[in-house]
Amino acid sequence: MSDDFTEEVSALRLTLHGKLVGYLAGFQGGRNVLSFAESFRTDTNRPTFSLITHPVFPHAEKLIAEAWTRTQKLHPVLSNLLPEGALRALVAQGLKVHTDNEFHIFSHLGEDLPGALVAEPMKPEDVPKRVLGTRGNARAVTFQKTSSGNKFSLAGVQMKFSMKAIDGRYTLSKGNILG
Repeated sequence: MSDDFTEEVSALRLTLHGKLVGYLAGFQGGRNVLSFAESFRTDTNRPTFSLITHPVFPHAEKLIAEAWTRTQKLHPVLSNLLPEGALRALVAQGLKVHTDNEFHIFSHLGEDLPGALVAEPMKPEDVPKRVLGTRGNARAVTFQKTSSGNKFSLAGVQMKFSMKAIDGRYTLSKGNILG
């Protein structure tokens, strides 16, 4: 591999109850890096992203000071929001990705995850340089979000169909419209 190789990276902005938590970067080579935003790290009243990131948890500041890096799979805090087994296979098949490619599955379900966490694709120019700097030569690219028809959020083996109330009726989401 030459020294001038530039790895492409797609990034998601993670928010919890409308507050910025950080950025999830999905690198071309399969590495996933979760970097916490400075505003989240320094907020002593930050929302609970995970018990280990809560301000009263011992060494929480040390844990969120460093980026959390995994290959193919996401950090368990995020991975546990994704489906398992046949439900994961169903989502992955619709997206035409491998079941272990958690970044793509997470980004697809990102606006309809269990709980209050929201993951939204970022424009390349909005990705902070420090997020790109975690892997040497990296260049942010526009994430091409794939649609797989009906969309629902899942956690583990539990399935929850997102519904939308319209005129006293409940309907399933379709396309890019959330339930």
